[in-house]
Amino acid sequence: MFAAYVIRLVAYAFVLGVADRIAEHFWVDRGLDAVLFLAPAHAIAGTILMLAPIGLALAGGARLTPWAVGLAGYLVGAALTAPIILALLAT
Repeated sequence: MFAAYVIRLVAYAFVLGVADRIAEHFWVDRGLDAVLFLAPAHAIAGTILMLAPIGLALAGGARLTPWAVGLAGYLVGAALTAPIILALLAT
């Protein structure tokens, strides 16, 4: 039981951490780090992506639940598309 939790935690942390780093690259590449109005949203999004694996792994119980995988996929998609959409809206 504990080993399954640790494996899920590491898997969620890896996937969401990679998504966070890619989103950070898009954020800086598009020049959104210079927009002070968006800084709090960016900080909150990074915090959510770093804390979400704990909640997803705990809520999954003893197995990999489809809704937890779906929520992780939603977070990855939101993290990767937000910098692109915000850059389009900012110009």
